[in-house]
Amino acid sequence: MEGVKSYSIYPSEHQSPHEDPYVEVFKLEHPIPICESASPVSSYRWHSMSEEEFTAYTKRLEDTVYNQMEAAEEREGTNFSLCIAHHTFTNPLVMRRVLQRRKEAGKPPAALVCFVHGTALKMYVHERDQKKPDEFPMRFLPMMKDSGVFDPSDDCSVQICFAISNQQIDAFLEIFSPFPKDRVVISPNGINQVIFHQQKGCTISNTLTQYPSWHYEGSPRESVTIEADKYEHVVVMVSKFADWKRVPALLYAAKTYESDFDGKVATVIVGTGPKDAQVELQELAFGELDLQHTYFLGPQPQPELAKLYTISSVGVFPSYKEPFGMVLIECMACGTPVIGANSGGPKDFVDPSVGTLVEETDDLEELGSRVCVAVKDAINDDWKDARTDACKKLVSERFSVTKQVTELLSGTREALSI
Repeated sequence: MEGVKSYSIYPSEHQSPHEDPYVEVFKLEHPIPICESASPVSSYRWHSMSEEEFTAYTKRLEDTVYNQMEAAEEREGTNFSLCIAHHTFTNPLVMRRVLQRRKEAGKPPAALVCFVHGTALKMYVHERDQKKPDEFPMRFLPMMKDSGVFDPSDDCSVQICFAISNQQIDAFLEIFSPFPKDRVVISPNGINQVIFHQQKGCTISNTLTQYPSWHYEGSPRESVTIEADKYEHVVVMVSKFADWKRVPALLYAAKTYESDFDGKVATVIVGTGPKDAQVELQELAFGELDLQHTYFLGPQPQPELAKLYTISSVGVFPSYKEPFGMVLIECMACGTPVIGANSGGPKDFVDPSVGTLVEETDDLEELGSRVCVAVKDAINDDWKDARTDACKKLVSERFSVTKQVTELLSGTREALSI
């Protein structure tokens, strides 16, 4: 973007620093720490760190960021004016310390904004409610509240929060209620349209055969190649195996629509989670429900997700209070309508032109019945043909990376006069 130059840093256990001067890799010797218990990329929780490990981690990150900014300013001959910290946990905490050090060194101020998304807020709720005290002891929530990170009267603290949905704004203000509401701004996620778009040449027949079925380690079931030629429709779900994602609802739905469509509909579930969740879901699918046309494909990279979205008639994502709903956006970018739950981020963008939201219930079998009705409507009424253009149009107009970044920068400049 003209007049803008951006430097960034991200953690990785596998990737190493490279020659790109604008990107720094924060090299890890362990998986990326996570706030909850399930993630496609890690099971290493912040709560499993000792105080000494947590302190060492954040101090090393602070030093790395400070040095990166120093080198960048020397290279550019100018100073940073804006720092964006993602999530409401270690990143803004560390960035505040960096800005305090820069202030002491006589550097001009840079505004700190925080992008509110992800699972940190869920971690704070777990700590606050103490329903799982062994898993989420009261530790990081009081630390963050006492830190002053979200006190905009301090010029080194967070001045504006950007949230990916109205649900995330409410969730943030529920935890950090003193933060001014007028300084929390909606900034929907942008997707990588280079990857997520309708894939030319992809059909059910030539795509599904590329993915052998995936089973948990120690499963009595063997991996098989999907007999794709017998299917006329595909229902896809991409999800980590966490309770709030409610994968069982789709399995209960599949029990009915598998027989209603005479075995012509395949259900494809992409993702993974803790071993006990893998066992629970597959035993429900293939044991209790005896599903014959449902396939777990394990974790898949984004280009493969785009192929699976492209060949599907509908994507199903019945999460409870989904913070934003990126998987729904990615699915629609590939021209495929979506079914979600009437809670959380999807309420902001899913309407009858692109799919539907089923009404909430805590009963997963009942939720499955509602999902089943929606899936049958999607197939019988050929949503894929009727709603493809609306899906792609919505994503292009509202959720491109360019649109997201443009609005984020203009909103920051307007609010902070920088």
